[in-house]
Amino acid sequence: MQQAIQHLTALVQALGKPIDHEGLAAPIALVPDGVTLKSLEHLLPAPTRIQQKLTVLDAESFISYVNRFATSATAVFCNGPEGRTFSAVIDYHDPAAPAWRDHVATYRCPTTVEWGNWKTSDRKRMDQASFAEFIEDNVKDITHHPENDNTPSAADMLEISRTLEAKKNITFRQGTRLDNGQVQLTYNEEIDGRAGEAGQLRIPEEFYIALKPFLGGDTFCVPARFRYRIQEGRLQMWFELVRPDKVLEEAYNAVRNKILDAINDVPLYEATF
Repeated sequence: MQQAIQHLTALVQALGKPIDHEGLAAPIALVPDGVTLKSLEHLLPAPTRIQQKLTVLDAESFISYVNRFATSATAVFCNGPEGRTFSAVIDYHDPAAPAWRDHVATYRCPTTVEWGNWKTSDRKRMDQASFAEFIEDNVKDITHHPENDNTPSAADMLEISRTLEAKKNITFRQGTRLDNGQVQLTYNEEIDGRAGEAGQLRIPEEFYIALKPFLGGDTFCVPARFRYRIQEGRLQMWFELVRPDKVLEEAYNAVRNKILDAINDVPLYEATF
């Protein structure tokens, strides 16, 4: 009985006081409220280990962070073109001992605003005014194909969009495929309810856009097919990006190779972390 009282007395005296021991990484204390153990690590000059989880916005920052903090145990995981996420676990398990995995940097390959603009409107049918407005808003992304000067330039597409916007009462009669790969639309324009002048408007079969799919990533030349339908004398126009999924896959592979080449001896695994 006396011994039990002595143990209880010692426990009461220890309440709220730091307890240090050779086997503890940091002092602990018995807190009277609920008699819980509370770490006093925050009172030390420095933490006992790094506990940090952050998300970087470009591949260069990811590479720089990994190279700054990497140890012999650091590992990088990526989950393929679908997930497009790179995770660097700085304090990953060493073959000789487990680790806490509390220090992690993540790069999720965020897409650019420009890619989002074109992808959102992909295969979306528009009237003349809507299509013209879209082209004008995004004309800076249109480019010549690097190996084919016959493709329409940004100025060409801008002129087409402005022409379509200006001629809202055009009745299109037919579409004819020309030898040069373009489509020629013949139309009649009525002015003041009278038979008007006949004219021709040439629309390209295909055009190209230069985009960075990922923020801070490489630029890719993406082909877009030009499509149209004549319905009740009105023209619907839209574009179809050619295999945008392959563009994202190529962009992901470019980022993966860039990271792999720059993180020195840190291993990279295709896996979900």
